[in-house]
Amino acid sequence: MITSTAHLLLTVVGMTGIVALSLPFAYDYSPIEAVFKKGLWPFALPFFLSILASAASVRWIISDSFSRPEQVIAYVLSASTAGVTLSLYVNSDGWPSNVQEWLSMIIPIAILLFGVYGIIRNVSVGRYKKFSPVMALQVAYLANAVLCLIEFFGMWQAGAYCVLVVTLVYLFQIILVQKER
Repeated sequence: MITSTAHLLLTVVGMTGIVALSLPFAYDYSPIEAVFKKGLWPFALPFFLSILASAASVRWIISDSFSRPEQVIAYVLSASTAGVTLSLYVNSDGWPSNVQEWLSMIIPIAILLFGVYGIIRNVSVGRYKKFSPVMALQVAYLANAVLCLIEFFGMWQAGAYCVLVVTLVYLFQIILVQKER
């Protein structure tokens, strides 16, 4: 089946996010290093979802199911990670002052809102309702990744380009699942 092959290929390419954890994203900091740097951990921590999203995607492809505890873990981790991303807005220095700051504020929130809507819709009517835990992890990753890609645009290093690839892969896989309903 072509879609199974597509999901497998997307999962393999999506594993680039794991590699990105050790590569410099901007200012010579990798997400691994940024987790231990004061003030940068909220930007870096959500990138670690790539490990879980990759593992969950492989599990979904192989068994097409998740146990109840696995589902709960995926939803709790994605929600808490989305909370970490949203906490960046609380700690900001006021309203955005330029287009780049506006985009880095609006687009991640829109991703989270559309993601929650898509997950709820997928769980209730989707042919791929069992993909929803993977999608939850991917949406939380996407919101943070897009925020960082916009915020640090012009300062990207190898890790940022890997994150861009993962962002496009996750987005494409989510769209593919939504279209296959």
